[in-house]
Amino acid sequence: MRSVVKASVTKMSLDAEGDTKTHMIDGVRQPIATTAKHLQDLQMFEIVEDDVVVMTSPKSGTTWMQEIVSVLMYGCDVEKAKQEYIEKRWMFIDFPFQTEGVSSPRLIKTHLNPQAIPPHIKEKKPKIIFVSRNPKDTAVSFFFFHKTGKHLPTYESWTEFLNDFCAGNLIRGDWFAMNSYWWSQRNDKNVLFVKYEDMKRNLSEVVEKVASFLGWTIPDGKLPELLQHCSFESMRSNNKVNSSEDPLIDTDKIPFMRKGTVGDWKNFFTVAQSEAFDQIYREKMAGTGLEYDYEL
Repeated sequence: MRSVVKASVTKMSLDAEGDTKTHMIDGVRQPIATTAKHLQDLQMFEIVEDDVVVMTSPKSGTTWMQEIVSVLMYGCDVEKAKQEYIEKRWMFIDFPFQTEGVSSPRLIKTHLNPQAIPPHIKEKKPKIIFVSRNPKDTAVSFFFFHKTGKHLPTYESWTEFLNDFCAGNLIRGDWFAMNSYWWSQRNDKNVLFVKYEDMKRNLSEVVEKVASFLGWTIPDGKLPELLQHCSFESMRSNNKVNSSEDPLIDTDKIPFMRKGTVGDWKNFFTVAQSEAFDQIYREKMAGTGLEYDYEL
């Protein structure tokens, strides 16, 4: 794997001192809490057609889309969405989870690579919303998440992290493989491929597209309230979605929702890193036709 920096600094920090917070399963790095047994058991997890699944690579707008879908399911009753912590509304199947008492339609969240997801997802064809964010901003956001996530190793430098991102050596595996796979599935009737940058550009249009895809109605006059509730500024101060109630995330110094902008990568990538990354992208994503806006 080509590094985005000189070879003398390509040693991966995850292997430098012994990583006790993650492990490799079938060639993919996973948090310790995601065990081989859980992934094996997950292959038998029953999916039904009216399940709604939000999939992303980490730090690509997952929580944002989760909240949009939650509010839509509640008939755009934002007060109902404010009553319960978001992770209690969703089944995060990457970790052992509770299935009893979950009402239909079930809301399911995952960052798992395509090979690890329950096979019934492909067979039963539930509604799948895949949110994809340009990889440069994703990498920066994921770098800061490693500083807040108590279940993740902390990187000493941006350079080390970027190398591991490009090598697919972070939790949940290779960004390029996951995003190219779901892009290839975008024409399936049960798959909606949404770009984070489009959510930033025109949230109203994306929300209406999501509602139509799910077959859910937005009551007259409720869209402005939903848009305000799901704005970045509102969600950043909403303790039910900003992870301030999550014991595994330290939001005291760095908020879970840090900036939410398009183009923040320019504050971290050097010119050389950006050019090298662009070449890696061209090689890994050749023939896909998947392109992103890197600034708005």
